[in-house]
Amino acid sequence: MKRFSMSIVSSMAAAAAFAQAPTITAVLDAGAYTSNLSPGIVFVVKGTNLCGTSATAAAPAPYTTAPMGGASISLTPVAGGAAISAYMVYCYNASGLTQLAAELPNGTAPGDYNVTVSSNGSTSAAFKTTVVARKFEILTLSGSGSGRATVTDANYQVNSFTTSSGKAPAKPTGALIVWGTGLGAAVGYDATAPAALDFLAQGVDVKAIVGGVEVTPFFAGRNNVYPGLDNIGVPLPANVPTGCTVSFQIRVAGQLSNMTMISIAPDANSSACVDPQYSPSVLSKLDSGGVLNIGYFNLTSFASNLSFQGQNFSTRVEAASGAFAQYTSDTITQIPNLASAASGTCSVYTATTTSAGGGPVSNLKYLDAGAITLNGPNVSNKAFTKTNNVYSLALGTAITGGNLPPIPIPGFNSQPLITAGTYTVAGAGGADVGAFSSSINIHQPLSVTGGLPSTVNRSQNLTLNWTGSGSGDVVIIAGTSSVLVSGTPQNGTFNTGTFVCTTTGDKQTFTVPSSILLQLPASPAGGAPGSSVGTLEVFSTSTPTTGNGLFTAPLTAGGNTDFALFTAGIGTTSLPTYQ
Repeated sequence: MKRFSMSIVSSMAAAAAFAQAPTITAVLDAGAYTSNLSPGIVFVVKGTNLCGTSATAAAPAPYTTAPMGGASISLTPVAGGAAISAYMVYCYNASGLTQLAAELPNGTAPGDYNVTVSSNGSTSAAFKTTVVARKFEILTLSGSGSGRATVTDANYQVNSFTTSSGKAPAKPTGALIVWGTGLGAAVGYDATAPAALDFLAQGVDVKAIVGGVEVTPFFAGRNNVYPGLDNIGVPLPANVPTGCTVSFQIRVAGQLSNMTMISIAPDANSSACVDPQYSPSVLSKLDSGGVLNIGYFNLTSFASNLSFQGQNFSTRVEAASGAFAQYTSDTITQIPNLASAASGTCSVYTATTTSAGGGPVSNLKYLDAGAITLNGPNVSNKAFTKTNNVYSLALGTAITGGNLPPIPIPGFNSQPLITAGTYTVAGAGGADVGAFSSSINIHQPLSVTGGLPSTVNRSQNLTLNWTGSGSGDVVIIAGTSSVLVSGTPQNGTFNTGTFVCTTTGDKQTFTVPSSILLQLPASPAGGAPGSSVGTLEVFSTSTPTTGNGLFTAPLTAGGNTDFALFTAGIGTTSLPTYQ
């Protein structure tokens, strides 16, 4: 009996030890929180049981490889070789969530590595990561890798919409200091004695892209106080695009950083950026940590071509969706800014995504607006479905062309429902939002002349022509290429590039430069099904004005929405390969 009891105790002790073993679930850079690292970068390791029972404050410089909170991190080359110890920055342990941060040594060679965490006498299973030569990512104020960039001006004021203590928007002819990590290895760098080494002087090609305008920095190098932290000094030209959500990226040796946004005032004497959708008082509210109550509803109609048994067909999928939600200064970019004329420029966004999901989560609080219906030509009192206060409405698919007989199947229409005319979305009112109504006038639907290509040659300019749309419409040309870099299509990691170009409907043509297309990853030849996905779409929407898309809705708690918008995106889409 005693022997049996001792056996149980031993088994329980072994089980407890196993339960406490560290487990790695992700290894990500500390800027954009995406896969792949570079020499000298600060990175995070996520998982369970990674360090001690309490959080440890960030280590003072210089960092060491000594365990922190009982934890240390090693990277062993997959191809063989000695393990590399990371410089520990912090350990975090609260409410069952554990996370480590560390700096990768400057001399780490590019390649594949197995990452392990040793914590309190146990070592995790290996987690594979890849080290590339350079991978600069911008730190963001939200800490999510998206939204507002962490940049300061020459007076170390943090970039913001309005001017207040320690905060200010950027100004034309001024300068920005960008805070990030991942410039890569530097000659002469020592993490134990950081110095402001200039990568530009070492021949590294670094560019800032401000609102689509390329700017050459005056400095790019390591911060001289915090190891692994990089700074880039960017002069702003007099003709820099201005606004409250100007797109901002850094390109290092051809590699684009995460897409962020900054605020730029119209001139050196202005105390706030200017946005056609948000008043200075609203912007000040956001800078103070307040939220905006915003409504956004969208009507969509997208055509694509289909060939079957020698016949050509056109399919058009039509739907509507929308919601009322509370937005912060970091999530307002999720609302389309269509209140001003399109710029005629292109922007590129890159990200590492997974087929299992991931990426920044906005954590929006959605508001209940009760029952909502859609009316217009061919659409009468169509009710939206509400799920967690997010509204959706499937209008069906129209199939035309060929010699098809009528299709008497629910969900299929003989002709598109959305045509030129006025459409109205109306709500009866709910727990958070009162009764409202908004209308939008749709011009002749946009149609791409000759359809969209099945293959996009990235080394050539892509010219697209269309008919329909109107002089008051914004036309958006967008494309995405996602390529599997590890794992399987069902559970893998993809490198994703997206371009977005804007113009106006009266132009009837637009050329996407090859310089934009080449920033998207190429679809691999002969890849397995699902290993690459490409999209291309051209669509138009009316420029919203009061009474035509712009509206307000009452809030049951008092007051009205800060901003509300009803748009319609109508155009053509395809699934091309990018070569």
